[in-house]
Amino acid sequence: MRHFTRNFGKVLLGAIFISGIGTLAQAKEMPSLPNAIKEKGEIRIGVKCDSPPFGATGTSGEPIGIEVEMAKKIGEFAFGAADKAVLSCVTSESRISSLNSGKVDLILATLGRFPAREEVIDFSNIYFWGTSNVLVPKDSPVQKLSDLENKSLLIVKGGSQIKWLKENIPGLSLLQLNTTADGVQALRQGRADGFVGDGGLIYTLAANYDDLRVVEEGLDLGVNGIGLRKNEPELKAFVNAVLDELRNEGFYQKVIPEFVKEPALAKVMEKGFLEQPPKL
Repeated sequence: MRHFTRNFGKVLLGAIFISGIGTLAQAKEMPSLPNAIKEKGEIRIGVKCDSPPFGATGTSGEPIGIEVEMAKKIGEFAFGAADKAVLSCVTSESRISSLNSGKVDLILATLGRFPAREEVIDFSNIYFWGTSNVLVPKDSPVQKLSDLENKSLLIVKGGSQIKWLKENIPGLSLLQLNTTADGVQALRQGRADGFVGDGGLIYTLAANYDDLRVVEEGLDLGVNGIGLRKNEPELKAFVNAVLDELRNEGFYQKVIPEFVKEPALAKVMEKGFLEQPPKL
């Protein structure tokens, strides 16, 4: 935290006042929030804490990542302050149940948008698209997806890739674990032939582990949206407006370099956040 001398107090107070006016004006221009959230004065958002660069646990124990910063911006647009977004870690398996049970108001947690999920929750507009990829040991004979026939893959419980894998790779067996960390540990222990996850996550893991590499061929083109409970049109309109503003103000160009240092991965992330997805 920066420390300012008393001589700068008036200047600082004036700057804060002006900044506050700008933030509040920005918030007033957005669609109205539901009364229940207005009355609480905060918005509860579930984020991933095991899926860098989208969401991870920082050295201080607090969530960090691109989606975490998006969640904070929702707090700013809603109530003028990032800390008005109350963040909690959710797993892939617990995301939807946390939302529908009322523990959180939104899910901003690498949530793939597809028909089966749209039957139980609503989604915002698409904010990211990409493929999933497979992580394998560096000396693995697996070079393309077809090489996984009759082999085994690790996947986080509730992972959106399960249906695609079962339909497209004959004889593949899947071992479902609770977290990404569990999956990486099991892969390095030789408990399966690979670990599958969102492309951004897989490329990040490969950059962090010298003994692992990415199978470049992507699978299961997917799009991510923010999850909402059914029949909350006011909140949906607000969230979609925030997503529009984030693109308009160049948010992603600023935040991606903060969490992505590998040039190849940065290109993948920029494409997914800034370009329109291919026709599905």
